[in-house]
Amino acid sequence: MISFLFVLALTMASLDDPAPAAVVPDCDAHKFEAPVTTTANGQTKQSKVKICGHVGQTDAQWVDTLKDARAKVLANLKMPASVKEQIVPALDIEIARLASAKPIATPAPPAASTILAPLPPATAVLAPPLRASPVTQPPAEYSTLPPLPAPISVATVASKPAPPPLPAPRLTFRCMATDSIGAEGPCEELQRGMLVTVRADEDIARGTSLRFLRRGDNRAEIDLANLRRGQTQRFPLPPRVCQGVGGSRVEIQVVRATGNSTQVVDTRGPFDLRC
Repeated sequence: MISFLFVLALTMASLDDPAPAAVVPDCDAHKFEAPVTTTANGQTKQSKVKICGHVGQTDAQWVDTLKDARAKVLANLKMPASVKEQIVPALDIEIARLASAKPIATPAPPAASTILAPLPPATAVLAPPLRASPVTQPPAEYSTLPPLPAPISVATVASKPAPPPLPAPRLTFRCMATDSIGAEGPCEELQRGMLVTVRADEDIARGTSLRFLRRGDNRAEIDLANLRRGQTQRFPLPPRVCQGVGGSRVEIQVVRATGNSTQVVDTRGPFDLRC
């Protein structure tokens, strides 16, 4: 995660002294943070905007700082609009929250009599009383925010809705080994050259097929004819099902056509394969 830091620091200066005082950032008293998400080269990056006050700053001055930061963000022509749309609302929420908060009473300065030394004898020359130097708040200073990459527009592709699922046809599978004199029986095990018989327990329209998967690998597919209820179709186990192996496991998927695509509507097995 790449994080950019956007820091605000305020300084205080005396009207009597044109040289500004040193900036002493203070994030413990006043701090604002807002996450910023950007996209570059197809990757999402997280940034962080952070604004800090300074030592001795009042709550009212802190609100002015946030308002000044908001104005500068809106006026920044190099900052992408997508970034502004994340920073400005966060600033608005924080400004509104501070405006609704109950102001903290500032204790009144002590009376002059409590801070002045005892009066000297009448013959002594009195020094002029101390006068507090008024302070002014210079313009806020911002650290440089590295330019963020322009947002990448992603073309929206209208996806075609998937066709509704088709019902599975009612079929009965029977198997008979060619090297056996026995009759057909349930397909508990598939063997090389075995005869597979499919009986339609309901009318089967064209577009239905049987797909033979050997451990997930499509090895062969047999198209079923247009069968009426009670009719059968017999075929030998496709040679590619046994090609290259002495034994494995096989599933038979029932596939139906729908428009320009197909749907797997039923799966039989898995069956032990002996080649």
